Order: sequence, then C-alpha cells, then structure tokens
Amino acid sequence: MKKLFTLFFLISLTLSAQLNIENLTGKAFANNYGYYMLEKVCDLAGGRLMGTPQNELGFEILKKQLSDNGLSSYYEEFTSPIWYRGDDKVLLTVPYKKELRATALAYSSPAKIEQGKVVYVFSGYEVDYSGIDAKGKIVVISQTRPKGREELLRGEAIKIAHKMGAVAALFINEAKGGKVLCGVGNFKGTPLPIPAFSLTNEEGNKLKRLLENGDQVLMDINSNSYVKTGVSKNLVYKFEGIKKEKIVIGAHFDSWDLGDGAIDNGHGSAVIFEAALLLNKLGCKPERTIEFVWFNGEETGLWGSKKYVEKHKNDSIYAMFNLDMPGKVNGYNVMGFDHLIPAIKEITSKSGSYDLSNIMSTAWTNSDHMFFMFEGIPVLTPTGGMTKEMTEHYHDFGDTFDKVDKDYISHGAIAVAFLANGLSHSDTAYKRASQAEVIKLLKDHNLESRLKKQEEYPF
Repeated sequence: MKKLFTLFFLISLTLSAQLNIENLTGKAFANNYGYYMLEKVCDLAGGRLMGTPQNELGFEILKKQLSDNGLSSYYEEFTSPIWYRGDDKVLLTVPYKKELRATALAYSSPAKIEQGKVVYVFSGYEVDYSGIDAKGKIVVISQTRPKGREELLRGEAIKIAHKMGAVAALFINEAKGGKVLCGVGNFKGTPLPIPAFSLTNEEGNKLKRLLENGDQVLMDINSNSYVKTGVSKNLVYKFEGIKKEKIVIGAHFDSWDLGDGAIDNGHGSAVIFEAALLLNKLGCKPERTIEFVWFNGEETGLWGSKKYVEKHKNDSIYAMFNLDMPGKVNGYNVMGFDHLIPAIKEITSKSGSYDLSNIMSTAWTNSDHMFFMFEGIPVLTPTGGMTKEMTEHYHDFGDTFDKVDKDYISHGAIAVAFLANGLSHSDTAYKRASQAEVIKLLKDHNLESRLKKQEEYPF
C-alpha cells in the first residue's frame, strides 16, 4: 500500500509540474481571481500615480489580496524622482474666458503666467519658428509630423520652445473626443524648463484656427506641479523553485491619475496576480524560481523596473515576461531573443485547442522590459489585441473599470501561467546576450535612434 501511495504521489507531482491545461483553464474561468482583485483596486484606490496616497492604497489592497489567498509578498523600496501633480490651470482669457481641459505633462514645474500671448508654431521643429517671435509667449504645438521629417518627441519640442524664449508649451492631442492623454515631458525625471500641457484635440484646434486667422489669443497659466526625490516601492511575490535561475514576470501597477488605470495597466497587474494564484492553487512545482513583480513608476519613466534591474542585474534571470496592457493572448513575442522560440513552440504544442501558436520577434521599448533587455536578459511579451473601447481611453479619464473584460484577464493568466511553468522546466540553457549582441538587436529593430533622442541609449 505504501508503494502504491508513493507511486500515486509521484504521478500527481509529475502532472502538477506539467500543469494540465484543462485544469488550468477550468480554475481560471470558474473564479476570475484577477478581475475581482482589480475591481477592488479600481473602486477603492482609483488611479495610482506614483507618489500618491492612491498608489500606496492600491498596493496595500493588492498585497492583502495575495495574502488572503495564501501568498506572502514583500516590498522592495527604491529612490527616484517623483512627480507630484498640483492644481494646474490653463485659462483662456481672450477672445473669451474659459478654463481649458488641459493636463500637465509629467515633470512640469511651477510657473505663473498672466495674460500670456499665444502663438502657433506648427509642429514645433526649430525651423517652424522661422519668422515667429516666441520670446515671452505661450506656444501651441501640433503633434502631427510633417511628411519627410524625423519624429520630434515632446521632450525635444519643449527644449526647442525654451530655446526660442517661450514660457509655456501646449500640445494639441491627436485623439478626438475630448481626450487629453497624459504623458511625460521627459524620461529623465528632471524638471521641465517651462510648463507643458496636453490639450484636447477640439480645443487645441480651435486655438490653432484663431491664431492662423490672425486673432489675438491670451491666457493665464497657473502651474503648481513639482518634482522631488523620494522613496517608492515595487511589490514582489517569489514562487520558489529548486534552481538558482529565475523567471521574472512583471507588470506595472502604477497608472495615470485621471481615470482608474483599469486597462493601463490594471489589466496586466490582474493577469499576473491570477497567474500567480493559478500556479499555487494547482500545485505547480517549478524548477526555476518564478518571481512576480508589480512595478511602480512605469508611467513616469520606468523607475520601478529600472531600479529592480540595478539591484538584480547579477541574478541568474532566465527570462523576463512583461505584461503591459495584454489583450486576448494568442502567442508570444520574443523581441529578438530568438533562442527562446524552440522552447516556446515545444511548450505551446501541449496546449491543445487553447491556441498560443502566434510566435513573433519584434523588439520595442518604453515599458518595463527595456532595462532587462539592455542587460542582455531575454525578454518577451504576449501577443493579442484589445477592443477599441478598451484602448481608446489610454492615459485618460475613460480608463475605468467598466472597460475591463474578465475573460480577457483569465485568458491572459492561463497563457502566462502555462508558459512560465513550461519555461521553468525547459531544457533550453540559460543565455544572456553580450553588449555587442544587444547593440545589434537595437539597431536591427530600429530602436537606437529613438533611445538616443529620449536620452536613454545606454551604450
């Protein structure tokens, strides 16, 4: 009887290690763990801009939800620039009085402008200022790129405006529907030389028409936002394996403060929450440790992931899996680390009719995988899309919990848990790219120029 029990135990252990796709799918869709966690975070904490009480509260809710499900997590603190949004106002005074729907770009700093004269400087390139006196004036800038010109980042346009003597910069949003779409003024965390705001498409284009028709436009701008160095934190849950090597599964938990941060990136945070629960509740026994990290400060400069990499870059990180607004997952993007493709294909061949066969290799930047990639650590993300309703309110008031689809979250959690477990047992050897190989990857995927423009090229 003892031998029979031992045999049964070993068979059960083997099955749990392989993570049966039917059990995984049934557990996920029957419970929707991530969806209900995200509902609490969105309804009780709201938008989670790093440095705000809402960010702190959101993390505490997430930590408690993990604890209530038997998962012990811990904080890793880091020091970085933190941008605090003040009571900022852009008031049109001539030709009539109206407070515009404008939002300050991150790292805008304090300023008070009264009856400032406004000029339109087209797309904000230096050549666009030809014949325009911008000194002491507020400039309105279109974000439409003229044909044949290299992309101009907002940070570059702000520097040019300051060089030309402007006292503030207002960017016309390209998206219609009263959206302002939050963003950063730079990626370095340094105070902007002049305050900068994003305007709605409709109000921005009205200003453009007035100025092109020769009408006078005056404004008052009161900017009270500021930058201060402070302490923030990431949240980590470690699913211990038997090997020193580990797989990092990350998603940024912070969000912009206008809406709930439900899609960007509550969605990704919920997916990895549910994936962690699924692996535990189904008795998975990973060989490589699987570390789940909810990063902070992604929206204002990738601070949480940058500081994590600084601290852990000498760890044996087998791969980093980044979940930033994952849609209905249908496969994986290995972002130029093609040696992972055979292992992923072998794993997904066992997923039955749960199709995860879309394997691609296109690198991109400006999310939490970026600093891992710079260190040569293999990075990947899920493939698959979202509905227009989910994505059209990106960085805006409408990024609210009502846009969330519980099945999308569970679908993504299954794909993450299944691949993470498979990679934890994979025979594909640990491999980190050399600096020369990373440089080649960035050049091959046309990322070098943009990284240099935003002053984040590390080589």
